[in-house]
Amino acid sequence: MNFLDKWLYIIRNCSFDNTYKTSWAKAITEIALEFEAESLRNSADTVEIQLRDIAKRVLRYYFEQTIFFDLQQSSNPLKPPVLVTIVKKLIVDYQKHSGTVKPVKWFRANIESICPSEYQKAVNATIKALKTDVSYRFLRVEGKEVEEVYHYEQKADSLFMSADSLLALKENSLIVFDAINYRWTQMLENFNHSPRLSKKVRIIDEDQVRRKSLGKFSSYLQIENTDCICFLCGTRIENEAPAIDHVIPWSYLYSDDVWNLVFAHQSCNSSKSNVIPSENMIERLDERNKTLLQRMKEQGKLDKHVSELQLAVDSNLVRKFWIACQG
Repeated sequence: MNFLDKWLYIIRNCSFDNTYKTSWAKAITEIALEFEAESLRNSADTVEIQLRDIAKRVLRYYFEQTIFFDLQQSSNPLKPPVLVTIVKKLIVDYQKHSGTVKPVKWFRANIESICPSEYQKAVNATIKALKTDVSYRFLRVEGKEVEEVYHYEQKADSLFMSADSLLALKENSLIVFDAINYRWTQMLENFNHSPRLSKKVRIIDEDQVRRKSLGKFSSYLQIENTDCICFLCGTRIENEAPAIDHVIPWSYLYSDDVWNLVFAHQSCNSSKSNVIPSENMIERLDERNKTLLQRMKEQGKLDKHVSELQLAVDSNLVRKFWIACQG
């Protein structure tokens, strides 16, 4: 089997004791997406992946599934997985510091700033759990180790994968994420009686969320796009009111943010539907946001949309949300 076959084989055959292995596989696949394809193609080296980077992502998955839906992640309700206990403690800390119990998506919660010491404790505890229960066990299927997937020494702080393997994950990420989400959903169906589990694994459940008018954003978008050029097709919008499009689909964010909104033809907007944008489109949006932020400052705008745009640029939110929505 080639690397991708091995990776999918592990995902499809991992045990149903808990969802640790699916979260581990998802985190590593996300990390692969962050590498430049050309740098991976031109490298013959192995790549080091820190368990801390994996842990931060795993923490995010369980945080969102728990704060929104309180999903059970193992077969024994009286003995929840360590990672769930860690996350529930972090949620309590976050709600205490933020002063709200309203469920919120990870990147909007800003946990690292609101409760930094509690967050670091949660990350460290997650690393410990991953070392003990996932890192080397992930490679074992029905008692046999799947070889040449990655190299990991027990209790180490990082693992090593070949550049070719990471490239395979990056280029086939949608297939891999579908396999992971399907397996995760299968497990949760055994542990929960909650409806729409496949959507909840991806944190997409739109039934109780209402969309608002986007007209108020036109004046902001015009600051950078005075000629009303369609972001999707690149031609000028004439003889019609421009549509305002969410580059990363609204159903992945549940929010309207100027850093994710662009002008588009009505027809382009309609035909795009709920499709995840390409990496090229994300790069163009990043550049647009930097230009828009500069021009907003030049005009002396200091409202909350400028602050949100500044945060998005500084924190690389566009790419973070783009990677997350693929999973």
